[in-house]
Amino acid sequence: MNHRNLTQALLLLALGALAGIAAAQEIKLELNKLEPQPETKACRAYLVFDNSTGPAIEALQLDLILFDQAGVIARRLAVDTAPLRAAKTTVKLFDIPDLDCADIRRILINEVLECRDAEGPQSDCIERLTLSTRAETQLVK
Repeated sequence: MNHRNLTQALLLLALGALAGIAAAQEIKLELNKLEPQPETKACRAYLVFDNSTGPAIEALQLDLILFDQAGVIARRLAVDTAPLRAAKTTVKLFDIPDLDCADIRRILINEVLECRDAEGPQSDCIERLTLSTRAETQLVK
């Protein structure tokens, strides 16, 4: 193998390792369901986080925008979803006061307000989120 081929092979190995590191950082987020809470006049959202391939997350605060059936912004919420342990699936829930679940058509993750792991603040957390939903409500970023 000549010098050029060896350099290309090493470069491909390095790129493959970097791609593996990036894939290992994925945080899967599923909107599992929205459940009416008639006694408190709220809508309870259940979020399932799959952090099976990434490091533990010590802080993860999401800026959420909720849209009604007409596509108009109904509410803005900051939701703290940490901690997320490494190699673990976790369910987080929060109540949305004074809003009927049937009125929520779409939830936008507008921004990640805070994201921190053991190494410190992370700036790429919104890109690391892979979204899905089991509810009729869309979850988008």
